[in-house]
Amino acid sequence: MSSSSQRYSPIHDWHVGLNPEWRQIQGMMAAWSFQSVEAEESRMADLGLCDCSCLPRTSFKGPGALAWLEGLGIAVPPNMYGYSNWNGRGLLIRVDKQEVLFEDDLEGQGVKQIIERHRAAASGVYRVERQDASFLLSGAKSTKVLLETCGYDFRAPGHSLVMTRVAGVSCAVLRLEKGTFPLFRFWLDCSYGAYLWEALHEIVHDHGGDVVGLGCHYGT
Repeated sequence: MSSSSQRYSPIHDWHVGLNPEWRQIQGMMAAWSFQSVEAEESRMADLGLCDCSCLPRTSFKGPGALAWLEGLGIAVPPNMYGYSNWNGRGLLIRVDKQEVLFEDDLEGQGVKQIIERHRAAASGVYRVERQDASFLLSGAKSTKVLLETCGYDFRAPGHSLVMTRVAGVSCAVLRLEKGTFPLFRFWLDCSYGAYLWEALHEIVHDHGGDVVGLGCHYGT
């Protein structure tokens, strides 16, 4: 899970005060857990907020991007804002007509490998460096938090990325399902990461939820 270059989450200092169990994941010190496994799994199912900024990601865009990716055997979602699973528990999202976002899981090397393959790509394919802040909101009460912070109604299950504002911050939000409850992935400019995290945490706490570590989502 290590990398030669150390990275830091935009909310690293916020986590330090909670004294979590830290793990080195994809070159970033990440909060793995704050409580016991049982306590965090229960909180995750009710209302939990998790920092996923350590997950590596990159985008490719340009007039030749989709054809290049399909030539590599990568099935690009046919519709804009569509997504699919990729490289184990990673995600592939078509974020624009000519742009595709790749995100790995905790141990995946797919992003690194496809960046290497881009070196031999034809003209018209451009790589976008992604240093997003990325959060995960989960649990039966998660839609209540979004109703207070976002103009888009996420209560109905969706099958595509939504570009919206959450607590005044421009975000890409994707609703997924985990067993009997929903979870929401957020991607946003890292410069707004600390602000949005604190805004979400305050509302999560008001609804009886709290932070959880990556371990309850990715530990098995």
